[in-house]
Amino acid sequence: MTPDSFTLAIAQPVAVVDGDPSDNIAIAEDLVARAAAEGAALILFPEGFPGPGLRSPLAGYDAASAMTTAAARHGIAVCWSRMEQCVDDAFRLVVYVVDADGNELQRYERSHPATIPPREEQGVWTAPGPVLPQPFRIDGVPMAVVVCSELWVPEPSRVQAVRGAEVILSPAGGGFTTLTENWQVLVRARAIENLCHVAMTNNRWADEQGAAMIAGPEAVVCTSPTADLQVARLDLARARWLRENDDSIVEPKPFSSIPGLVRARRPELYETLVAPADDLFAYDRRPADARA
Repeated sequence: MTPDSFTLAIAQPVAVVDGDPSDNIAIAEDLVARAAAEGAALILFPEGFPGPGLRSPLAGYDAASAMTTAAARHGIAVCWSRMEQCVDDAFRLVVYVVDADGNELQRYERSHPATIPPREEQGVWTAPGPVLPQPFRIDGVPMAVVVCSELWVPEPSRVQAVRGAEVILSPAGGGFTTLTENWQVLVRARAIENLCHVAMTNNRWADEQGAAMIAGPEAVVCTSPTADLQVARLDLARARWLRENDDSIVEPKPFSSIPGLVRARRPELYETLVAPADDLFAYDRRPADARA
């Protein structure tokens, strides 16, 4: 039986970039311990944290053992990520989810990499992952991962909502600057249109202001530009009620988001979304300026 609530932590650390990036492991271990102490069942880290991250993919350290051990030691699930040079020699951003016993629940190779030119990312071309994996469950709650700018594309979140995901975890990179307001608008939009909870968090670099936020279908649950850890209780029962019921013109309205949106679809009208097109971004085409 799916529980009526879930306690989630989102970490928004000041990531070590210019020093020894392996120091991010100790930062992550401390945040895992603090989140568990505050009663969280899961902690979400930003994209590429504790890494190696997008800016240092060849840093040569491995955080996997530390994250697995920290999860089991403190009895909390952990969602973390790193850049990997995969068996085909291509670099991919890979998100891992381990449960409170340290068992791997999901390995997701980001399927929609950012469209940033490799010359701006140390010459590294990030290859796309092949699939959107099915939702996984933590304490019975169906969840899915949508990474960084994948949140700006409505289809990944909608696919996972249709598959039953009630919580969407969105680890993001950082450096939002002038995009911060719209990032947070999109966190709310994905939560509203899919009648679910969306948790987004990002790295803070130096004195940068962050945009970490958890939004439900009717309101923002928590947000802070500076907090390195936020812990919140998600009202899953309320979101489930919104999914299961329909709209109404009665007043006063017993809702502030239109119910039934995940079911209010006409799939037979949407063939354009899956049709080949000439102007689509060529994710699989390695640019000439990328590292071999």
